[in-house]
Amino acid sequence: MPRQASTIQRWRVTCKSLLKMPNLRTQKRLAASVIGVGKRKIWLDPNETTELASANSRAAIRKLYKNGVIVKKPVTSHSRASARIMAESKRNGRHMGLGKRKGTKNARMPTQVVWMRRLRVLRRLLAKYRDAGKIDRHLYHHLYLAAKGNAFKHKRALVEHVIQAKAEAAREKSLKAEAEARRLRNKAARERRAQRIEEKRQAFLNEA
Repeated sequence: MPRQASTIQRWRVTCKSLLKMPNLRTQKRLAASVIGVGKRKIWLDPNETTELASANSRAAIRKLYKNGVIVKKPVTSHSRASARIMAESKRNGRHMGLGKRKGTKNARMPTQVVWMRRLRVLRRLLAKYRDAGKIDRHLYHHLYLAAKGNAFKHKRALVEHVIQAKAEAAREKSLKAEAEARRLRNKAARERRAQRIEEKRQAFLNEA
């Protein structure tokens, strides 16, 4: 019973002190408006409740703020260290197992987005090669349509195809040059042979 009586006594003292304390809700609202922060960022000096209760204008609130009776609480900072550690861990493949996945595969990474990214990478590479003069506009157009038709799964495949196409074009050009040179040699040989035959015929006619 003595312990219960002491608890009741303390409760009565607390209630009396709360009843005596003036309501500073208006002052806190005005201070938040004057300082330009939220009400939860305002600290009112509990030792100056009488002076605070009498401050019912913005000018009085400014004065109390200047005197340090009203204080703006500092901005609470939240460390990003743990978030950075978690992001780095996820980049390494941790915390990404089946138990962490909520959406479907297509919801987590839509196939349309994957296709758009892949096609844009290929088209940028083609434009870069064309502007640099590595491929002509005809090969560019051919490869552009091939990329649109899903002929290349990644950039490396396109680069290898470009190298192969250029090598094939160079080989065809070399073969054409060799064929043209062979044709010219054969033509010159035929002309020389015809000339020799004509000379022999003229010599035979002259002898006759």
